[in-house]
Amino acid sequence: MAEMEFPNCFEPYLRYAIATDFKYFESFDDDDFRLFLLVEFKDARHAAQFEKEMTAMDDNHDGKPGIEFGPAHRKSRYATIRCFKAAVGPPTFGSWNDHVSRVELSLPVRPTAPQLIRRAVLRDRTASVYRPTDLLIGVIDDGCPFAAAHFVKSILGVAAGTRVRGIWDQNPDRNPIRVDSNTEFGELLSSDFNYGLEFLRDSEPPSPGVRKIGLNEWINLHSTAGSVNEDGCYAEAGFKTLKRQRSHGAHVMDVLAGRVPISSRIGRRDPPSWQSATDPAASADVVFVQFSEDCIRDATGVWLKSYVVHGIYYILSFVDPTITRNVLINVSYGPTTGPHDGTAELESALTELVTIFDGSPGKPKLEIFLPAGNAYLSEGHVVFERTSTLPDHVDWTWRIPPDNSVLCFAEVWMRKNDASGVIVTLTSPGGLTSSSTTGPIPPPDGIPFPSFTGVYAPREWGDNTVWLLAVEPTIAHSGFVPEHGHWTIRVDGVGVNAKVHAYVARSDPNLDVRSGARRSYFVDAEWERTRSAEARCKYGNGEFDKAGSLIHRNGNLNGIATASVPSVHVAGGYILSNGRKSPYASAGPARGGPRVGPDYVLPCDESYALGGIRAGGNRSGAVFRLAGTSTARHRSWRGR
Repeated sequence: MAEMEFPNCFEPYLRYAIATDFKYFESFDDDDFRLFLLVEFKDARHAAQFEKEMTAMDDNHDGKPGIEFGPAHRKSRYATIRCFKAAVGPPTFGSWNDHVSRVELSLPVRPTAPQLIRRAVLRDRTASVYRPTDLLIGVIDDGCPFAAAHFVKSILGVAAGTRVRGIWDQNPDRNPIRVDSNTEFGELLSSDFNYGLEFLRDSEPPSPGVRKIGLNEWINLHSTAGSVNEDGCYAEAGFKTLKRQRSHGAHVMDVLAGRVPISSRIGRRDPPSWQSATDPAASADVVFVQFSEDCIRDATGVWLKSYVVHGIYYILSFVDPTITRNVLINVSYGPTTGPHDGTAELESALTELVTIFDGSPGKPKLEIFLPAGNAYLSEGHVVFERTSTLPDHVDWTWRIPPDNSVLCFAEVWMRKNDASGVIVTLTSPGGLTSSSTTGPIPPPDGIPFPSFTGVYAPREWGDNTVWLLAVEPTIAHSGFVPEHGHWTIRVDGVGVNAKVHAYVARSDPNLDVRSGARRSYFVDAEWERTRSAEARCKYGNGEFDKAGSLIHRNGNLNGIATASVPSVHVAGGYILSNGRKSPYASAGPARGGPRVGPDYVLPCDESYALGGIRAGGNRSGAVFRLAGTSTARHRSWRGR
């Protein structure tokens, strides 16, 4: 299957989506949904000319690009763009090549307003009945228990509603909840972001039209004699994640901004003190961005980029620079793939945002917190460094599970100067082969090898070259499906002193997601055959020996946490009882990049037997243990 000559700025997953005609975007259709792109322009000034050229095509072509720019700072080179499929079609390639350095694909989005919004302007959300706090905390996650007791706002010792100033639910199919003929709860975001539903803390004043009530009034509608019916409060508002007793967002939000800090809940030699915190976080205002269900179901994280950038701008829209001094934002999710050298597009966008909002006069100080990741034992990272005594090729196994309901991706990365003449080959368990020189090819009649499974042509990405490998879902359905089992990845033409890195995209489900997805991973078959028995007799520092294997546990940091920027913080985890690294916590160094590991490590497990850290669930008084570096990064500044 010959590959179309795309613009150089198109990233591999966008190329894959176009090649499959967006086959795996289940909700996508040309009328209701639009592509969602994160674009890096060559210069901030190029955005205006790009917009002008694309707008002209709306009048001169049958297939209209329908370009819409999301809110962005005027000095930013990064922009989120919504568009029709025609915007990435051949007539537009010249504009992409002339003005854009990189463009990456997020999940499609259905706009709230049907009309095109050429360039959205960020709405001012600074108004508040109560004086905003000096510190604003932003959480981009899944599940916000705004009515829980540990998020009650207290003024002079008196409860005054919730500390949550706003929730943006990014699900595209949400509509306001009708309370009565004159009152609604929730407002469609039709002015700046143009998708999802917003819930503000404060209600609108009485008016002749339909009045929008806020979180506080909604809580009061579900309260009797001072007791809140939290079940009804969340269910009637349509917050599906809050139907359960636990959620990832609830735990992270409590660790980050809860009334009782983790240090008061952990019993070391003495029982926990359960003392309330006195730090600014315990009383700070909170803004929550709820990822859509489709984003949470996609464990790879490769489609989240534009939603993260939008989430950060939404949180910043609550900032009154005369009052708010610090904005702390946590992003709980990230990919296991990417260049791992600090140059991923979302990493660069985060770096630019903290550079713009640097605490200088008229601006808040923005700090972003990221987890190091939980991929240390995932067997998802291969490293091969060629020496003069080694052959110019390397191969390993990619184990694809049966009955897997999602796509499996892997990436092979090399420095651009070392990649000339290198060929990557993917061979199925049955012996069918796809190489980077031919790309995925249609199979012979009757052979179960779908045409979009295989290796795609290499793409230069900054100073790197990347090969994308894809295997379609192996769950049985009508038509052919790929084989499950041991696929072989082979890299030929590796020069002396050249390094090959490969990463598997995570596919096992996120917390409480039931998707039928299963994890794929790498295996060094030769090492398993010749050295694994010996290695299982060598145990030190809490882990078995892996020396000599192509599978490397180090260097598997969160794919958007490999840059080294003072205001972007990366946290790893350790076991409180013995001080050893948590067994799952990802480790550095970045692949040739500036980061050697997390900025700090904090307790993520109380002991081997008592894994995870206890924090709040979706109801007042409910707690549960969550294991992962998500529990570490937020406590780093609560003790400052």
